[in-house]
Amino acid sequence: MTNDQPLHAPNRWFDAAMLALFLLPALGLILLGQTGDWHGGFVPAQAASQVLPPWFWETLTTLGDGRLQLALMLPFCLRYPRVFWALVLGALIAGMISRGFKIWLPLPRPAAVIDASQITIIGARLTAHSFPSGHTVSAFSFVVAWLALLGWRALPIVLIALLAAFSRIAVGAHWPVDVLAGAIIGLAGGWVGLRLSRYFRWGLAVRPHWILIGIAVVAVASLPFDGQGYPDTLVWRSIACLWGLGGFAMVYLRPLVRDGWQAVNAPLAGLDAKIGAA
Repeated sequence: MTNDQPLHAPNRWFDAAMLALFLLPALGLILLGQTGDWHGGFVPAQAASQVLPPWFWETLTTLGDGRLQLALMLPFCLRYPRVFWALVLGALIAGMISRGFKIWLPLPRPAAVIDASQITIIGARLTAHSFPSGHTVSAFSFVVAWLALLGWRALPIVLIALLAAFSRIAVGAHWPVDVLAGAIIGLAGGWVGLRLSRYFRWGLAVRPHWILIGIAVVAVASLPFDGQGYPDTLVWRSIACLWGLGGFAMVYLRPLVRDGWQAVNAPLAGLDAKIGAA
């Protein structure tokens, strides 16, 4: 059954939460800017991360992979189609902004600047296109629509996004400035995607929804075969893949086989007409 609760109806809690989430990384960037050191904060932050084992950070950092986010989302896409569509738009907008910065500012990563004896590298040794952190962008763009839907109940998702962002420093892939900027870009892209989803409703129609779900299924199916430089996360990626594909089978394929196309598409029928108050 589709959840018809509008996203981002007037909600002071949501607006306050978004403002706080924007201000915290912005304040961090300002403080780093006062030092005049682009690389500032990396060494102590990575040293602090070493109280936890490498596998913890390697697992967390995969949560910035959009495919893994899709895997976690797939079982809920039919119940929350507005969230799914807002997430897609937010991820596309934030991803384009992030890619533009990476091309415009091809800055070196920590492994290309810091001596090997002073840095811990977990997973792949990355050296180029540091700014901003794409994993952080993805993690924070994923937060916005859930905050709009769930309010304070989405705080665990925000906490996980924060940890996933910090993991980019822990694994030696990014500077703190990359992570802070990534959080701002992800939040901005997610917010624009959320607002845009109220007016551009293409993804809420039946056929586009199926197209997007098909793309998501293909992306999720690739998780066990491509660790993007973190091969030790194979078990975790495989579990996420099974969760996503299993959810897709239960939510979409099982009703399709049992009751036909009309029964599967019924939750989406008329949704576009109901979103006007969102």
